[in-house]
Amino acid sequence: MQDTSITGGCYCGNVRFRATQQPIQQANCHCANCRRAAGAQAVAWITVPQSSFEIEKGKLKRYRTETGAIRTFCDFCGTSLTYEISNRPGEIDITTGSLDRPEDFQPTKDVFPDEKLPWVLLPHEKRAAITTSRSV
Repeated sequence: MQDTSITGGCYCGNVRFRATQQPIQQANCHCANCRRAAGAQAVAWITVPQSSFEIEKGKLKRYRTETGAIRTFCDFCGTSLTYEISNRPGEIDITTGSLDRPEDFQPTKDVFPDEKLPWVLLPHEKRAAITTSRSV
């Protein structure tokens, strides 16, 4: 039987995690809270059953936001990793960028599109593609 686990971790490698069930949803969040927490124009998340998520290495730093959500990150490098909120019990969001294979989890919807930055275009809007070979 093939292992279908989803694995990932932080930038420095101190934290590693595994989710043993496939995503309930895959989304880009445009809310001001996610944008601020990640320092980005939007945050891509996958949502999995919380019972299927486990930390295999390291320890997450937890932060409770003013909205009551719990955001976690690596205490060493600061990588944003998970998000939990009480109105979705039993679920945990994992940042797509922290996955080992983020390319396998393309967002299928945009959450809080009314809060997106004005220069961010949604998939149904036309945008010019800029390609670069520079690696950051």
